[in-house]
Amino acid sequence: MEKVIVVVFDDEAKAHQGSNQLKQLHQSTDLTLYAVAVIAKDASGKVEVLQTADEGPIGTLIGTALGSMVGLLGGPAGVAVGLSGGALAGALSDISRMGIDLEFLNDVGAVMTPEKVAVVASVDEEWTTPLDSAIKPLGGILFRKPGNEVIDDLIEREIQKTGIELKALQAEFNSATTEQQAQLQAKIDTTHQTLQAQIDAADKWVVETSERVDTKIKAMQEQVTKASENKQAEMEQHIRKIKTDIGVCQLINDG
Repeated sequence: MEKVIVVVFDDEAKAHQGSNQLKQLHQSTDLTLYAVAVIAKDASGKVEVLQTADEGPIGTLIGTALGSMVGLLGGPAGVAVGLSGGALAGALSDISRMGIDLEFLNDVGAVMTPEKVAVVASVDEEWTTPLDSAIKPLGGILFRKPGNEVIDDLIEREIQKTGIELKALQAEFNSATTEQQAQLQAKIDTTHQTLQAQIDAADKWVVETSERVDTKIKAMQEQVTKASENKQAEMEQHIRKIKTDIGVCQLINDG
């Protein structure tokens, strides 16, 4: 299962050790590492990225979402500073694509106080024990959040809700007076624009999800060649499941 991992440490040296442990677990095929970064919060509470892995599949998944997560990691107070309106909505959209929500960010932010350092990663792990065992000696506090693999149900519900609203307005328009129709037409136009924007967002989400899946599969296929025979069979089965899931997602969207 794909997850977002955040491990908070007391100092930068421990965080880099934690990052290296994730990479070693990837090499041993105990998990699949898609992206990893080391971030720090200074004495004033500002969060910055210290290190990212930017080669191959590992460096392609966090991207913009990591930047948004860094900006929002302070919780509500951090959100209020420098982010409002469309910028905030965009940032929340970016992090939601990693399966992150504000509750998760607040939980992490409560532990990641000034002068703490954290490892942020996107991984796929079937078992939690390997990572737990690797992090425990380093004294890190580990947070996990399952990621999303298909179109967000919220987008689908919003599309349905707006569609129902548009039909109601059109029905009201058909039975209204000429004067009332002029006012209703403006509402219909605005609602139609909203619906189209939501449909476009859903289409974009499917494309981006497909691209992310391609990247995930490449990372796992690289691991398969290094795994034991039993592990290879497990990983190949997991790859087939991922391909099936994204295929179902695309069929639903096409329908």
